[in-house]
Amino acid sequence: MDKLFYEDIFKRKSFHLFRNIGNEKIEQNELKEIQEAFDKFERLYPEIKTAIRILPATEVNFKRDAEYCILIYSEKKDNYLMNVGYIGQQLDLYLVHNNIGTLWFGIGKPDQEMYDGLDYVIMIAIHKVNDPALYRKDMFKAKRKPLDEIWTGDTIGIAEIARFSPSACNTQPWFSKNENGVITVSRYKKPGKRGIMPAKAVAYFNRI
Repeated sequence: MDKLFYEDIFKRKSFHLFRNIGNEKIEQNELKEIQEAFDKFERLYPEIKTAIRILPATEVNFKRDAEYCILIYSEKKDNYLMNVGYIGQQLDLYLVHNNIGTLWFGIGKPDQEMYDGLDYVIMIAIHKVNDPALYRKDMFKAKRKPLDEIWTGDTIGIAEIARFSPSACNTQPWFSKNENGVITVSRYKKPGKRGIMPAKAVAYFNRI
């Protein structure tokens, strides 16, 4: 993953409402650059085909004042959702780096369930942000599980930051163990819905 984006981890946040963020618009050349950047992001599973489509938010009935929605598509193969999550987080940080606010929108409905033989997975709503101060000012004030609930063993200086990774409805469904220099990351399944998200959807999105 591009080290250029590391600092963006500390300021990214989900814009649940794209309001009072200025009048700047995402230019057509920026949309082209987003597409080009996506094609270059590192893949966990390079053999799994992925693609994106960028549409005006109105074309997917997005109701929260976004400009565009990025629809992510993938082949359905083993670990394809994990692969999408890894690529999508690079996309998220790339957008933040370029002053574009983001919202992973799990309940969004695509205009096309299939694209170029690939299945729709999830969308990210976006809008230009003209003031960097509108991003998160102090990441460590964000609500996250304490380290002892998600990590055992030496944190080697990464657990403190990794615990701020985004997850569906902020469920944080992971647990990491550092044992003899080997880090094992697991995902647990906790049944039940979360907020407006039904149980089946939570289980799906927590794999991304």
